Amino acid sequence: MRYLPYYVVHRCIIPYTYELQPKHLLMDIRSFRVDYSLVENIYYTMYNSSILFTDLAQYCNGASADIDDISPKYIKILRRHTALRNKTDEYIQTLELHNRFGVRPRTYARRSRIIWGLLTPSERTEFINRYILEDDAFLEN
Repeated sequence: MRYLPYYVVHRCIIPYTYELQPKHLLMDIRSFRVDYSLVENIYYTMYNSSILFTDLAQYCNGASADIDDISPKYIKILRRHTALRNKTDEYIQTLELHNRFGVRPRTYARRSRIIWGLLTPSERTEFINRYILEDDAFLEN
């Protein structure tokens, strides 16, 4: 901030630091950080980043959907991204299939964080319940 003009810092940036943020936004940020660190710790110790990405895509797409298909639920989640908000379903589906099958291993973690950020706090909790807690109960028996 020291390279920005004094006026910009004190008239445009600093006032936003004193505004209270909406509670739902703060809850979403906290949920993202805390829940993702839990998911990351479990997946990166037991599995790897590609399995986390695959499980997130499967959760968003619905367990019964074919891997070559994108469900309306998944399109709805992807449409939460500001760049995809006004795009057609066909565009989003083509883009996601291209990204899914053209992804390199080092981008799995990045894509997982993007999908995780698009989920609501309740969807994140549901993912944890379904893919971590239920799987752990299965492994213990």
